Amino acid sequence: MKAGNIISFDGKRSGEQAVKLREGYQGTINACRQLLVKVLPQRTDALFERLDDVLYALADKAETDQQQTTYFESMRSLRRDREQVESAFNKCVLGRFDRFWTHGPGSVPNDAPNATFASDELGLVESDDLEEGLAVSGMVSKGNNSYYRDLYALDQRFSFLLSGVRIEEDNNPISPASLAAAFKQSVTGLAVTLAVKLVIYKQFEKEVVGQLGDLYDQINATLAKAGIQPEIKPTMRRNAGYQQSGAAPYSGGSQADGYGSQEQSALQAEVFSTLQQLLMQHRPANHNAASVQYVDSMDLLSALSVLQHQHGQSSVEDGVVMDANTVRTVLLKSPQIGQKSGDSKAIDRSDEDTIDVISMLFEFILDDPGLSDAMRALLARLQIPMLKVAILDKSFFSRKDHPARRLLNGMAQAAIGWTEQSGRSGDGLYAHIDSIVSRILSEFDDNLGLFEELNEQFAAFLEREQRGAHVAEERAAQVTQGKEALVEAKRHVAEEIGRCLSVYDAVPDVVQNLVRDGWNDVLLLIYLRKGLESEEWSDAVALMERLVWSVMPKPTQQDRQELLRSIPELLKGLRTGLGEISYNQHKMTRSFKSLQARHLACLRGGRLVQSTEDEIPAGGALQPDNIMEEIVLETPGAVTQTQEQASDDFDRQAEELKVGTWLELAEEDGSTVRAKLSWRSSVSGNCLFVNRKGMKVADVTRQGLGVWLRSGKAVILPEADLPLMDRALTSMVNVLSKAAGPKPEADEDEKT
Repeated sequence: MKAGNIISFDGKRSGEQAVKLREGYQGTINACRQLLVKVLPQRTDALFERLDDVLYALADKAETDQQQTTYFESMRSLRRDREQVESAFNKCVLGRFDRFWTHGPGSVPNDAPNATFASDELGLVESDDLEEGLAVSGMVSKGNNSYYRDLYALDQRFSFLLSGVRIEEDNNPISPASLAAAFKQSVTGLAVTLAVKLVIYKQFEKEVVGQLGDLYDQINATLAKAGIQPEIKPTMRRNAGYQQSGAAPYSGGSQADGYGSQEQSALQAEVFSTLQQLLMQHRPANHNAASVQYVDSMDLLSALSVLQHQHGQSSVEDGVVMDANTVRTVLLKSPQIGQKSGDSKAIDRSDEDTIDVISMLFEFILDDPGLSDAMRALLARLQIPMLKVAILDKSFFSRKDHPARRLLNGMAQAAIGWTEQSGRSGDGLYAHIDSIVSRILSEFDDNLGLFEELNEQFAAFLEREQRGAHVAEERAAQVTQGKEALVEAKRHVAEEIGRCLSVYDAVPDVVQNLVRDGWNDVLLLIYLRKGLESEEWSDAVALMERLVWSVMPKPTQQDRQELLRSIPELLKGLRTGLGEISYNQHKMTRSFKSLQARHLACLRGGRLVQSTEDEIPAGGALQPDNIMEEIVLETPGAVTQTQEQASDDFDRQAEELKVGTWLELAEEDGSTVRAKLSWRSSVSGNCLFVNRKGMKVADVTRQGLGVWLRSGKAVILPEADLPLMDRALTSMVNVLSKAAGPKPEADEDEKT
């Protein structure tokens, strides 16, 4: 309730619990609300203005008339419904804010989408809903990371105003999760395609969520000025915020945060400086330096351009990397250097260092086990263009965010999961990287902006591809989790049945068959639906125990009286439970007939436990050894032997393997496939592996994975999260340091 933008703290809705607000702060809360009233329309205006431009650009680039028509119709639809969406969004946000102060954090539900579904719900999940949910949860995650410090301060101050009520991150009414949920609700009725809706969410991420910093600063300042915990010190440092040029595209963790930071640049510059010093130790001294004429950089670049075009026309399968001496020799013989007879020309030390480092870099690429042979050959063709980049811009080695470096790292990381089985044709990864390499070889002269353009195109391609892969990977994990849950449920049910039947020495066949053939499924259904802690589970187990007790001898009159009283309720419970699983009616009638005979015998004080023909189901009576169905995941046959052996380094390696790690798996026909560890069970340790498309490749037990590693069937590939150039530069330093030999001081230490 509000009047004139003044909040009423008296009213509450039915079923909600009012909270205790500290006295004297209503004016401060209203001031915060006024900031929302001011800022929200500004951000939504920017959102829709930007959306119009983005959709127009997409329509202009559309490949078919149908796509173009879709974008233009979406533009008209958004213009028509803009006012309604803006109004709904603003009302929803302000409504959540108002309810928060009258009814507490519980009135701001966590509407953030959850991509985890139970196995029996999987069929109900629509792919469109899942993709939409992933888009929203992605922006929420980025927002929470970017504004951690601000949200921490807001949560603490809001908690103080509500007399210490704990506030979870997503229950803050102005958190990214709350705003995203409000926006999702406001665009539900838009008549646009999923592709357009994802564009809308992307722009909301940039124009609203990505611009929340100023709003949070103003609200925190307003609260601090009012004396509400003005000296808050967050327990963690906030991650780097959104870039003002727009949020980074989805990359699956391909680039580390803070690429442009001074700290990272200084570290990379130090690595390059170390490489230069080590190279000097290996380079022979030039005693005729005074008489040497050094090659002008422009002439050197011209010679490299000629070499680039020649190199670009070689076969992509060659995968040849020229060593540094070969590059220098070829360049010094080229007409572009302008060397005349009698002249003595040389490449200056800085450019020589660059040639050496680039040659070593591409030798590292050819030896990188993370890349398949075809991808190595493809990337090796970029040696000369990257050498030109490094000569043109020396920051190539010191800046992790250099566009050429990012492009090389991005292509190498994306290629880690590619094998020949993935194919080279169509619109796949290989074809896309091949196209990028060809454009660089044919178009790059001295325009470094080409790498920025290609980097954006490649990031957009990966975003589309990885979005689909992420959906497929989620589904594969959910199916595997569902299978494991079923295995675990069957194990629990089998243990419970075994425990119950083992209480007595000889349980009649009619009860054993009824329990194992029918009540087993009743217990399984309850376990999967309700769980072990549910009342339904306890009742079903108790009824099974009562059933077994009912057919055992009753030596006393009191026992027989108790049995007589319990039979109607027992039979009713059995009928109800078996009916829930649609148990065969003929079987049930036959079993109840035999059960009646047992009960009559017990009531007479006798004992009848011999099997009769009508108690034995088709195929023979179930035996105790058949209690539990054996379910084996894809595991080599030597697993049993492995379990009997003491664990070794391979078993420990399998146990510690991180989710996201890539393996190369050898097939029986001699080919290889690449698979990423997508999910590991916290219960059994079973592992799910998927390919780069998110499709399941294998699921294997932890012991089976150890067997794979031990036998060489599986080889762990380099960490995908560590960029190629970082790994290459580190490797170069190590190689050159070893080649330099131990220092004398170290020798002395060893002697002592």
